[in-house]
Amino acid sequence: MMQYEKAYELRAADFDAFDRMHPASVLELLQDVAGIHANELGIGYHALIEKQTIWVLTKVRYRVVRQPRRYEQVVVRTWPLRPGRVSFRREYEMATPAGEVLLYGTSEWVVVHSEKRCVLPASDLYPSDEYRLDTQWEGRLAKVNDGISGDDGCVVRPAFTDLDINGHVNNAKYANYVVNALPPAKGAVVTEFAIDYHREVLQDMPLRICCREEGGVIFARGLSETGEHMFSCRMVLQ
Repeated sequence: MMQYEKAYELRAADFDAFDRMHPASVLELLQDVAGIHANELGIGYHALIEKQTIWVLTKVRYRVVRQPRRYEQVVVRTWPLRPGRVSFRREYEMATPAGEVLLYGTSEWVVVHSEKRCVLPASDLYPSDEYRLDTQWEGRLAKVNDGISGDDGCVVRPAFTDLDINGHVNNAKYANYVVNALPPAKGAVVTEFAIDYHREVLQDMPLRICCREEGGVIFARGLSETGEHMFSCRMVLQ
């Protein structure tokens, strides 16, 4: 059974001025265990780049069961689902050492040619076909409907420290862009987070972050200088 878990201690830097865990910190933990597990399976970055291929994250979702606390000890688990025709689903769970579930999540990945940037069919990539089949999400991840019209918003210019090993903006950094553009009010916490990545964003590429809040939900869209739709995000508050 292909599953991996790792223990972490949540840091002060993982929490904001109102002691709420940053969505970006959640995404970083999910990304970390996914990367380590891929390495253990022999399909990590270095193994794939030798074949001129890379992993690209297209969607990520998580839901909070109980808000994590500063300095809390947690265990993050991950396991892949059976691949589709071109996409790979990976599930996550964050829990206390005693087994209390704090949040669960899912993500969707594709394998892309490192030079041509085209999506490649899902082949026999995994070394085993013994999959955990359980997921707390719908069979197919619906697109994030951000409901944003117009292009009003603030502009960010991604810096070198925002980049990942593939040379584009790391997936977790988008969450920071959204939260900085429209911070949740004091007393509100994020109970659900969803983001779709449509196109890669590079260093120094101006990115317009358009946000709105309605009915306890923050919607956000990232637009390029030419108006291309780069990402869509939804955060449910409580």
